[in-house]
Amino acid sequence: MFTGIVSKAFIEKIVPDELGWELIIHAPEIAEKVKLGDSVAIDGACLSVTNIIDGNLSFYVSKETIDKTIIRKYKNGHEINVELPMQPTGFLGGHYVLGHVDTTAIVSKILPEEKAWYFSIKIPEQFIKYVVYKGSVAINGISLTINNVVNDEIELCIIPITISKTNMSTLQLNDSVNIEFDILAKYTEQLLNKRSE
Repeated sequence: MFTGIVSKAFIEKIVPDELGWELIIHAPEIAEKVKLGDSVAIDGACLSVTNIIDGNLSFYVSKETIDKTIIRKYKNGHEINVELPMQPTGFLGGHYVLGHVDTTAIVSKILPEEKAWYFSIKIPEQFIKYVVYKGSVAINGISLTINNVVNDEIELCIIPITISKTNMSTLQLNDSVNIEFDILAKYTEQLLNKRSE
């Protein structure tokens, strides 16, 4: 379980094989805190640590995860968001993020301004039912509040501290992002569907 309060790291190396990828990231501050087998969210996708060497963490990424997330677009040096799991004694600074990416979405508008950056994200139509004005969403693992919903797009207002601590500033028009919708919306939908049956 994560909260969507992330920090930045970088892709050190990608080693593909027939079944997936070994993904190696440079994250010295995170590397000091984890052990083999621990979960770490990479741009919102929950992965398990397979190796720790000199501030680098390794993860094995399956073909399914590669296909369903923006990990398929990673290159060496790519800036990523990382987060350790929520601790029972810690603060819930964002919202409940499971690290199970639902789909990818497309950046359709970026408007950088002095006091905030404004983004529009185009969401696949079948997922629009999970978004609500002022509700929560995780974009590349970052816990964000939906500022507005217009047709199949959500609008986000990103404050400077979030821009500086995440990879949002590297996004360009038509880039893909990982998106995880609020688990409460998905549970509510399932309960309502079961009740109607």
